[in-house]
Amino acid sequence: MKKFLVILGFVLSAVFLYLALKDTDLAKVRHAFGSARYWPMIPMFLSLLGFYWLKALRWSVLLSPSHKVSGTQLIPAMMAGAAGNNLLPAHFGELVRVYFAGKKFDIPKSTVLATLVVERLFDIITVLVIFSIALMAGEYSTKFYGGAVFLLVLAVVIMVVSALLTRYTGCFISFVETRMTFLSIGIRQKIAKQILDLSTGLMALRQRRLYLGVAMNSLFQWLFMAACLYFSLVAFDIDVSPMVAVVILGFTVVGLTLPTSPGFFGTIEYCYVLGLTTVGVDASTALSAAIFYHLPAWIGVTVIGLVLLRVYHFSLRESRAEIEGQL
Repeated sequence: MKKFLVILGFVLSAVFLYLALKDTDLAKVRHAFGSARYWPMIPMFLSLLGFYWLKALRWSVLLSPSHKVSGTQLIPAMMAGAAGNNLLPAHFGELVRVYFAGKKFDIPKSTVLATLVVERLFDIITVLVIFSIALMAGEYSTKFYGGAVFLLVLAVVIMVVSALLTRYTGCFISFVETRMTFLSIGIRQKIAKQILDLSTGLMALRQRRLYLGVAMNSLFQWLFMAACLYFSLVAFDIDVSPMVAVVILGFTVVGLTLPTSPGFFGTIEYCYVLGLTTVGVDASTALSAAIFYHLPAWIGVTVIGLVLLRVYHFSLRESRAEIEGQL
């Protein structure tokens, strides 16, 4: 199955890269870089750092019921995992993050995995909300209003269902195991484990104050990432609403839920082109902005992650191999 996901990731990335390039003129891309402004790279990187800093703080809160680890302490594991995602296929960098945190802080891998499930839940809800608002408020309003309303309702449904899953964990697991007999035993066990992981990960958020804190953290975290994307548009003097950057972000997050090649090359480029050409931006200019964001961010995150892995005496390959053998 893992081999299939890896192959599928490379195939999808190749398809997305083709779609991103098919209407572009590489001569125009070179010209765009020749006339680009490079000062936006500074706030772009600061926004990227803000994203990872808030991500580490949120992770600290989710781990707090069983392990008191500060966000600052978790940054090396966070960046190591991000570097792993840039160098390994199919989001295997998350396995590196699990291994790093487990070894360094003596946290059971099941606990780390449970917090990652909750992270993904909050990310999906947050991006759905800001994505739908951007579709309604920006240049996309007339075309995508119906879809935006659907996404907003979907976000609310996910929040309600996750709350019910947390409160009635045993009932949901029993229903999956005894009623969903049309699924194989293996699939039912995996679904039941996901429900249990979600409930375990949400233990830190039983207090309303902490729940709201994590929700606000998630919001600002993704606004930082939207700002990062927006500054790549500023570099090429693309005159669009900041909401367009949020729409690109929404497309990207959806795209990255699919199996991908290392570094998400092809997927991010196509999401930029898809988001910008819809509001009348030339495909070549859109691709230029994608490269302006993607390549420096990939290099920066990868270098930082690999340096931290070396400082803490971890190996990317060994981390992945060991955690895969234990899951």
